[in-house]
Amino acid sequence: MKSLQNAVITLALILVATTQSWAQEGGVTVQGMLASAKYAGACGILDSLVHFQKTTKMDGGDEFVARFWTVEAARLGLTVQQLSDRCNEAITAYGKFWDIAGEADE
Repeated sequence: MKSLQNAVITLALILVATTQSWAQEGGVTVQGMLASAKYAGACGILDSLVHFQKTTKMDGGDEFVARFWTVEAARLGLTVQQLSDRCNEAITAYGKFWDIAGEADE
């Protein structure tokens, strides 16, 4: 069991080092990749909120969703359009990072 744990840790460190090397060559940092992933996750939750309201048509839900997006955007110092644009960019970046990570597994 201990040797399996050591192997997993070693492989994880190699993957991180490889990813860091690739990312730095391309002008992308591992921190940037993590930030994109975090942003994409948050945006996914915001999107789920919109989808929930579209499917349930809860009374007052449209206003709630609009207000929630407005408050989130303001908290980040953005307009709702800017937040939406950043969400789209983060989700696209996350997809690219996911694909690259999948290729590394092959």
